[in-house]
Amino acid sequence: MNKVSLRVGFIGAGSIGSLFGGYLADIKSDIYSIEVIFFCMKNHANVIKRKGLKVYRDQKVNIIRNIKAFENEKFVEGILDKDTSFKFDFIFLTTKTYDINAAILQYDKIIKASKYLVILQNGIGNEDVVIEYCNRAKIIRAVTTNGALLEKPGHLIHTGQGITKIGFPFLMELNLEERELDQAKSFLILLRDILNLADLETIIVEDIIKECWEKALVNIGINAIGALTRLTNGELLKIEGLRYFIEQVINEAMKVAEMKNIILSKKDYVSITYDVLKKTANNKNSMLQDILNRRTTEIDFLNGRILSYAENLGIKVPINELLTCLIRGLGDSII
Repeated sequence: MNKVSLRVGFIGAGSIGSLFGGYLADIKSDIYSIEVIFFCMKNHANVIKRKGLKVYRDQKVNIIRNIKAFENEKFVEGILDKDTSFKFDFIFLTTKTYDINAAILQYDKIIKASKYLVILQNGIGNEDVVIEYCNRAKIIRAVTTNGALLEKPGHLIHTGQGITKIGFPFLMELNLEERELDQAKSFLILLRDILNLADLETIIVEDIIKECWEKALVNIGINAIGALTRLTNGELLKIEGLRYFIEQVINEAMKVAEMKNIILSKKDYVSITYDVLKKTANNKNSMLQDILNRRTTEIDFLNGRILSYAENLGIKVPINELLTCLIRGLGDSII
């Protein structure tokens, strides 16, 4: 039986992109033959070309050698210019959120040569930026609780197994014909199936935007406060005043979600956030790490996005506004 050939690309293959791409490249299947292409930092690409990608998980190491890695779009664009049949079935966008605009513009030709663009990033409102450049019918969003750390070029640690949820953010508002709708759903099923084959537990959800919000609420509660105080997750729980700020910032975000008709699950998101803090007590959250390493933060797609939505809705979110302004000011002062 002939295998189904698939080509999957990753724009911005850092920690999470390398995790998903590496696992997809490592699939052993009688059904699918998957070509995986990374677009990533030059030193990461060079190590992968010479030695493969080393993935560390549960004190075991797996070396994945069949990944094609490039530091930019130029080589693949050259192929596209010569061979119009060269296509990607899925191209993942796994850059930091603040790089969305630049990445979409840089890889425009490759994205146009892809059937579907999968946004695999933290934050809310990412898809609203992408649709300025991309046909909304080809956009898939993915949210994951898998953890990954790119320790150094070519060396990836799978820090925690989780679940991935995928879905179309705009499909129901496009009024597609039944044939087009069935085709889109079949590709979503295909994506779910290959991710599950890659040992990345994945489910299809009807409302992927809700799922993005529910994950983001935890980050909205933790990241900026941790970054400003320089405290680990566990230390945040020990200070009553900080627990109050966590509660208030989440409640403000939930009010914005309600006014935007985001139907959240009936959960206690403050308690969920406290539970995350307990389970990751020794962690320094990603925004704190960005500040300590003098990198740009993703504040504009977390608390900053809540502030932006609130301004459009004509309501006040004072804690989110304060945190957003302080993080932006702190970032400007150290870069």
